[in-house]
Amino acid sequence: MLMTPFTMLPYKPTVDSFLAGLNIEYKSEDVKGNLLRLSPNRKADRECMIKNYIIREQEYLPYRHKFLLVKELEKALLNQCYDFNIPFEYDYEANEPSASPWAASEIHNPRGFFEDIYRLASEEWKEDLQKAAQEDPSTW
Repeated sequence: MLMTPFTMLPYKPTVDSFLAGLNIEYKSEDVKGNLLRLSPNRKADRECMIKNYIIREQEYLPYRHKFLLVKELEKALLNQCYDFNIPFEYDYEANEPSASPWAASEIHNPRGFFEDIYRLASEEWKEDLQKAAQEDPSTW
C-alpha cells in the first residue's frame, strides 16, 4: 500500500489536495500578496497560480503519488456530475475551511479551473506520470 510521504498513513489523494498550494494561512506576507493579486478568473493569472503555487506545492510528491493525484482529478473531470464548487467551500461536516482564499462564488468556472490544473500538471509531471503508468499500481 502506498503511504503518504513522511507518514505511516495510506495515501488517499483528493481533488481538494490540489488547492493546498493556495492556502495562505502560513505563507509570508510577500507570498500572500503576490498570490492574492492574481485572479482565478483570468487565464494568464490562473496559469501562473497553478504553476507557481498549486503544482509547486505538490512537487515533493514521488512519481507514484503524482500519478494517483492526477488520476483522481481525471476521474472527477470525467464525471459530469462532479461538483467542482465543493473544493472551494467550507466543509461544515469536517469543520474545515477550503485551502483556497477564494470562495466558490468568486470562481466563475470551477470546472475550468480544475481542467487547467489537470492540463498543466500533466505537462509539468509528464515524465513522472509516464514512469508510473509503466507500473502496476496494485503492487504499490
